[in-house]
Amino acid sequence: MEIDIISYTPSQFTVLNEQQLAQVQEAQMKKNTLLKELEENLQREKEGLIEKGMLHSNVWVMLEAKLRAECDEAVAWIKESLLFYLRYSGAEALANAPYKVDFTLPEEERLEIVKAYYYETYADPLVRLNAYEKDEIAMKYLGETYNLLYAYLQDDL
Repeated sequence: MEIDIISYTPSQFTVLNEQQLAQVQEAQMKKNTLLKELEENLQREKEGLIEKGMLHSNVWVMLEAKLRAECDEAVAWIKESLLFYLRYSGAEALANAPYKVDFTLPEEERLEIVKAYYYETYADPLVRLNAYEKDEIAMKYLGETYNLLYAYLQDDL
């Protein structure tokens, strides 16, 4: 099964426990089900409009946009719920972080805190990147923004 409900790196998935991985898989299956149902509903509605001779009217465009928006909203809710669960289910393990760990901060601020730590602590770009790659706390704390900082640190090489 392809996991695209969240944009975690392979190394981030490896630090998740069995229960967290099960939640990711469940969220992905919910997303897949919603997308399948959306396509089935769109096909059914399209066929109904074809029978009525209204496919080329604005009704189809508006109906399709409405159904897609509803699906996108439901998928976004599943994603946010999953990210919330992943963020707080491992929070106790983050107590020993060498930088401030505060999940009430927006993702951008958390990213800046971790970035500042690595630039203040490691002068050599390669050592900095290697240390960051091994930082399981950052993988959990930064969530989907982990790979943004990884790419930024790679650019320094």
